[in-house]
Amino acid sequence: MRIVKPSWVRSKEPLFSCDVHPDGKKFATGGQGEGNGRITIWHVAPVARQKAEKSAFKKSIATLEHHQGCVNCVRWSSSGQFLGSASDDKVVMIWGAVRYEGSESESYKCLHILRGHDGDVLDLAWSPDDSYLASSSIDNSVIVWNCRNFPEKLTTLKGHDGMVKGVVWDPIGRYLATQSTDRTLRVWRLSDWQEEAKISDPFSKCGGTTTVLRIGWSPDGQYIVSSHAMNNEGPVAKIIEREDWKARMDFVGHRRAIESVRFNPHLFYYNKRPVSCVAIAGRDSSISVWLTALKRPLFVLHDVFTSSVLDMSWTPDGYGLFICSLDGSLAYIELSSAEIGKTLSPQQTASLRSSLYGSFKPEKLTIIENPDLLEDEEDQNGDEESLSSDSEEPMDVDTTDELSTEASSKSREGSLQPEPRHQHNGFSTSNNGGFANAFSNSNGNGKNDKILSSVPDKLSLRFEKPSSSSVSSKPSSSVSSPVSSNVFNKQVETTTKDGRRRIMPITLKEVPVASQKPTQATKRVLLTPVSNSKASEVLPLETKSSAISLGDIPVKLSNRLQPVRKTPVLKTQQKLESKDKLFALISGCRVEVDNIQNMVSFTLGPKSWKTVIYSKATSLSAGDSYLVLGCQDGTLHVYNKQGVLAFPVLNVGCSIVKSAVNGNYVVVITSAPALAIWNVAEKKNVLKDESLASFMTENQSICSLEITKEGNVTIGLSNKTSYCYSYSLSAWMLIGHHQLDSTWYKELQTNKQQTTPSQILCPILQTHVSTPDTSSTNRDKLHLNTVLMLEQQILVAENLSSFSECRLWLSSLVRYLTMQQEEDRLHSLLQRLISSPLPTLFNEDKLSVLKELLKIVATNVNCQRVYSDFKQQVEWAETKR
Repeated sequence: MRIVKPSWVRSKEPLFSCDVHPDGKKFATGGQGEGNGRITIWHVAPVARQKAEKSAFKKSIATLEHHQGCVNCVRWSSSGQFLGSASDDKVVMIWGAVRYEGSESESYKCLHILRGHDGDVLDLAWSPDDSYLASSSIDNSVIVWNCRNFPEKLTTLKGHDGMVKGVVWDPIGRYLATQSTDRTLRVWRLSDWQEEAKISDPFSKCGGTTTVLRIGWSPDGQYIVSSHAMNNEGPVAKIIEREDWKARMDFVGHRRAIESVRFNPHLFYYNKRPVSCVAIAGRDSSISVWLTALKRPLFVLHDVFTSSVLDMSWTPDGYGLFICSLDGSLAYIELSSAEIGKTLSPQQTASLRSSLYGSFKPEKLTIIENPDLLEDEEDQNGDEESLSSDSEEPMDVDTTDELSTEASSKSREGSLQPEPRHQHNGFSTSNNGGFANAFSNSNGNGKNDKILSSVPDKLSLRFEKPSSSSVSSKPSSSVSSPVSSNVFNKQVETTTKDGRRRIMPITLKEVPVASQKPTQATKRVLLTPVSNSKASEVLPLETKSSAISLGDIPVKLSNRLQPVRKTPVLKTQQKLESKDKLFALISGCRVEVDNIQNMVSFTLGPKSWKTVIYSKATSLSAGDSYLVLGCQDGTLHVYNKQGVLAFPVLNVGCSIVKSAVNGNYVVVITSAPALAIWNVAEKKNVLKDESLASFMTENQSICSLEITKEGNVTIGLSNKTSYCYSYSLSAWMLIGHHQLDSTWYKELQTNKQQTTPSQILCPILQTHVSTPDTSSTNRDKLHLNTVLMLEQQILVAENLSSFSECRLWLSSLVRYLTMQQEEDRLHSLLQRLISSPLPTLFNEDKLSVLKELLKIVATNVNCQRVYSDFKQQVEWAETKR
């Protein structure tokens, strides 16, 4: 072990926080500056390596002094792309690294300012997949920010009655834990942002003397270690078990209140067991590091600081620990594998988590927009009172999130026989700096205190998964977890406040899909609602026509790939209904369509006039110059601003479902389903009966239909898929898909450097953006989908001759590859551009475009080789002109 306390990382004012970048090359400190908050970013090398410290190596990278109050917390995102800082000025700032052309130093700029708290912000935590950022404040609240769309607030957690001084995410991706001066630690579910558990007993005698309460969650997800807690009037760090949120063990030995807990991000092999490593520090200025396989701390440090230790951060390799103190100094501890063991690989850690919790994905928030849906769900799941946490008898549930079966509990109790030990007062006065055994029983009674032999024994036991027949049964005072999908094993019995027994019914939606095997007699119900329809259609499976919903009208989509039978195909009667009245406005002229009288009224100021139609109107749209009215009998009426027919009345053969108009172009979608386009000014057809059957499937609807003044058509479907028609290719081009990460479009909206106006693709992406799965297991796929989406937009925009959008998407692709440090792909892209024989690129000078792209590449120091190579090529090409 080696301890370093660099004199040059010292502030006259307190250091409140420190955090190491995920690449291990730099770290950030936050605290009080001269009249404002100060963030300093340092190189790790001069601290970790003595040679680098003695050399002329530049020690600091940047100093940021934008906060108007003391900086209480700094945290790098998991990807290292952003740095978050929390301050007494009530805001959270998000910083990003930039590198300007011609400068070798790395600079940082404030990308976002998150406002929402009413008091000092004390702690920050990024979720493991960087989807969320949680901030806690003295205003008793925790705000969860949407990292995909800063500064959007996802939710505000208001349950604490005191200042929230600590926040940490569950590494498994299901919970968020917070600790407050109200003497409680609370666990919140990510599925609905409701309280899962409230732990208060260990903190009932704690005072509010701590500056912060930084808590930790073990990397295997099994334990939360709290800050300031009490046992026999002595300060301890309580170990809260994920299985039932009970605190049975604690870390003892500190003489004053514990303020900071930081788990090592890795699991270690120690004595052939996977164990966790955690650092604990507090107001007694000492630091203790523990392995869960040992009864005593691995080591204890005294007299390193003269004041409270407020924050700690492990290096990405797991063998270094940075510590900062209220006295303004910082220390670094370097450990070896011989002292704490070898780290488990990411694959081994993932395998261990899988064995504990099964295959898991972070739960996503589902926002229910229709309140009627909540009422229907309550009716299906029984009495509303039985779901309340205030019931006299708690609900009996099958908690599939944790493998806590009765069998595993009994085996654990049998194998972990407690050993008697001497009475103590909550901490020991042994020769090991006052730190005795790693765990003590928290019953508050010194006579019967016991010691658990070791935590890894419990780890090995929890590898055992429950059998299909075993069902756990444990009481819980909080709202229960979702019922297991295997609902046939158990029915839930509850008791209402008036003493009545009630068994929760098993609804069809809980039955596993795999168990439903349709037979020939099974009927398929059309789920898409039909406007003013009294009943849903029922189509037999033998029918060779599938039902689709286009807007409000159900239509028939024939399956061309199925062989023709000799027996007649059953046809379903289509009942086409429309609204009684439709309204539109064109150049100040109000248009009203009366489907009862089959009349169209035009009103412009004091003047009004009418005309007739021969069928009920099913579609009405207005542009700058024309009004388009589509009817149920397939007739199409086009009027000018004065309400006069500007185009012959056409019959397109099928009822018109949707229409759109822009400039001189009119587009309609029929119930075939097919699409047709006309140029009104030239009175000619541009596209006739283009079938949509190639990408329309069952239970889908067209959410948007748009046409540009140039005649380019875009269609958005209800499944977050969108298309644009290419006249040159005579086919539909995919511009958005539910499996593509279209959220990168939002980055363009917030990027101030992008001033290019959007024309064709961006409007439809703005309304049809998918929400991809950002879990750690799908990160690689998400990255590939993002690259595919950006490359696709460049090609589509080029095909549509929308060159401004080509520049927009090309810059976005280069920016994304630069952020992800995809040097090979970035090099290949720039090489294709510079090798083009044409002097222009997207109607602009090629070298000017490349210079702009190289400015983007220069923002990431890890892509400096690509920047240097193409910088020389561009300069050489300029000299040859």
